[in-house]
Amino acid sequence: MANTELDEGFVQQQRRRLEEIRGELARLGGGLEDDQRDRGEDEGDLTANDSGDMSQSLFTREVDATVEEQVERRLEHVERALQKIEEGTYGLSDESGEPIPKGRLEAVPEAIRTVEEQQRSSGTYRHRGGQI
Repeated sequence: MANTELDEGFVQQQRRRLEEIRGELARLGGGLEDDQRDRGEDEGDLTANDSGDMSQSLFTREVDATVEEQVERRLEHVERALQKIEEGTYGLSDESGEPIPKGRLEAVPEAIRTVEEQQRSSGTYRHRGGQI
């Protein structure tokens, strides 16, 4: 099965975009690791800091961990999309095998599910005006 909306030129263009995104995410992830290491060296023993400094430090670490998790998750999707190009299944949902619309792939080259499937998997599926 193939996504008939996609021609070879489009798929190769997406491959280049995905490789660029992968490089950007790798640089971002490396920068986050460097920041965490530098902050750890600068903070030293947190018990020597006042409670405000400690709270700020803990908040910053939580934000960094959240960003790092998001970067890792997106990188996994980019890697999967590149794998799907190699397999010849790019543009087909990993979940249902249904075609992913070309417009979605243009907006989110690493999309591996349809919008509806993605919303369901992230818990934000809307049904008749309500969230499920």
